Amino acid sequence: VHLIQQTILKESMQVHVAEVFMSGLLKRDKATNTANYDFVEGVRDLLIDSVPTPDVDQVLHEVSQYIAKKAGISIKNFAALLSPDPEWDDETKEKIKQETSIKSFAKITTDVLKRLGGEYAEFAEYLEKKSQKSANTQASNKTPDDFPPLEDFNFEIANVVIEDDETEDKSESAVDIQPFEFEVATIELKKTGFFRDNTELIIKRRRQQAYAFSENLGDGTVLEMVQIPTGTFTMGAPETEEGSTDSECPEHEVTVPTFFMGKYQVTQAQWKFVASLPQVNRELKPDPSRFKGDNRPVEQVTWSDAVEFCDRLSQYNKRNYRLPSEAEWEYACRAGTTTPFHFGETITSDLANYNAEYTYGAGTKSTYRKGTTEVGSFGVANGFGLYDMHGNVWEWCEDTWHSNYKGAPTDGRAWVEAENSDNDNRYRLLRGGSWNYNPGNCRSAYRNYYSNIYYNIGLRVVCGVSP
Repeated sequence: VHLIQQTILKESMQVHVAEVFMSGLLKRDKATNTANYDFVEGVRDLLIDSVPTPDVDQVLHEVSQYIAKKAGISIKNFAALLSPDPEWDDETKEKIKQETSIKSFAKITTDVLKRLGGEYAEFAEYLEKKSQKSANTQASNKTPDDFPPLEDFNFEIANVVIEDDETEDKSESAVDIQPFEFEVATIELKKTGFFRDNTELIIKRRRQQAYAFSENLGDGTVLEMVQIPTGTFTMGAPETEEGSTDSECPEHEVTVPTFFMGKYQVTQAQWKFVASLPQVNRELKPDPSRFKGDNRPVEQVTWSDAVEFCDRLSQYNKRNYRLPSEAEWEYACRAGTTTPFHFGETITSDLANYNAEYTYGAGTKSTYRKGTTEVGSFGVANGFGLYDMHGNVWEWCEDTWHSNYKGAPTDGRAWVEAENSDNDNRYRLLRGGSWNYNPGNCRSAYRNYYSNIYYNIGLRVVCGVSP
């Protein structure tokens, strides 16, 4: 309890700790007549079953890092502390021996992993076997030369190939997917004041990992593409959501196949490189943006320009680059969340670039930057590892405009109908909001369309076969 308080709940006070110990969920160890406590039988299992697995992972990760630092041991993850290693030097062994919390934490961690089941349980079993093997080794007083021989083990590696039907040499489409870490921020609302009539925004941060591949565009310019896992989500917004419109209804479930999406909005440096490539259907201005900067998002881009960008990039790298479908965009933006923003119930200009002279929900007025900012400059991503999904510049989608979701596809594909003068299908979809729009227009579910104004419109590309 104290370790969790010191690592994850630093704003809590001793009175909150006391509430836990006096809750009836814990029992004192009377056998040893010490101040040690443990959960009443069955309580830990109930708690583990009710807490999302990512939250369990976070607790294990944060606490293990804290213990390692306190013990003066350098580790990359909690696994290094969960079982003794016979090859640790005497100094490390002594540190671990003195740090009594390691043994207790190791046992709890193994119990938790077992309860989670699946690969977690298999890993717990591996740790127990390793721990037992280490104990047997130490008990036999063998010299280092007498350690058991190294054992072979099997493992799998994955190579993802993205194929374009028109690509003659399929081997050219192989990509090297690598893990990367990023910081996710969520906004929690806390009531303050004697009468609890004020609301304080608390930004919680945590580390996560995702997978991506990098596309070298030359001259040091790199395009990073994040793997978006397949999944089913509820598209649209409930009528009760502040700012929701009829165009965001009805809510409906959509299943989206896996694809790759740009970690950032397309930058001006990336645009310049692609604009220099051979033309496919139309000319591209090499520098259309109003707010200059290689690492700022490109803007003042028409839908046809965005399509030409994807066509040239596809021709250059022999992959299927395209604009996202509207369903893909919202699924990627939400990253498993159901709140108006992937940050939570509101938004702050500390985390995104929008017109902060306006507020949403319990948010407060703040800095209005009156222009674009460099991509990724806020240092936080959503749960999939995508940056700037709310604000900065609008992003083009493949779909034509429909006034609501009645009859919309449920398989993630773009909803495209022929353009004609009798309907609105000549308009293409925009998502995400921009630097000069109010926060309500930057919601995950908000829909907009082209209206002959390009000065705040950019794009974000996706890669993969269309659904």
